[in-house]
Amino acid sequence: SAIGAVVMQDAINLMGSVAVAAQTAGEKIRQMFTLPMESVGMAMATYVGQNHGAHRTDRIKQGIRYGCLVQLVYCAAAWVAIYFCKPYAVGLVLGDADPAVTQGALEYLTVISVLFCFHGLLMIFRNTLQGLGYSVLAIVSGVGELIGRSLGGVLAVKTSLGYLGICLSNPFAWGLAMLYCMFMVRRMLKREAEN
Repeated sequence: SAIGAVVMQDAINLMGSVAVAAQTAGEKIRQMFTLPMESVGMAMATYVGQNHGAHRTDRIKQGIRYGCLVQLVYCAAAWVAIYFCKPYAVGLVLGDADPAVTQGALEYLTVISVLFCFHGLLMIFRNTLQGLGYSVLAIVSGVGELIGRSLGGVLAVKTSLGYLGICLSNPFAWGLAMLYCMFMVRRMLKREAEN
């Protein structure tokens, strides 16, 4: 995951100081909105671990469903909040910055907030793997994040996507890692049901 972030940062640097400042400002605001998703994910790890110890796979599946619902409702609420508040939030972070930087930060938030659901669901499924005791599999999902961020960086520099590729880098990373974690959770729960 960290290597992917370095690759993405290299692509942003190649696009110039306006892109660097815009993405940095947008990312600071994004982190504030995705922190609650990570907290729900941590709670999921504890919940799954307790029910795994009690051999209650039915409750684990129910927890996954409710956890996904909580994340999706929160993502919708966060999108609405960002939609209406992003000019003010960007103004707080950037002050009287270059209008191009402000516009880039607004674009970053517009694109990434629509795809928050990938991050929210990733937190559920990655932490479910950890709660089930498969921490190595959860860590391996970082490979998906590496690929996703690298892909966003390459698309930004090598295609006509430009800055939009940077805006899509984190969602690509979350989406690939999420698909891997969903597949592994399903596989591990099926394996445990057979035992």
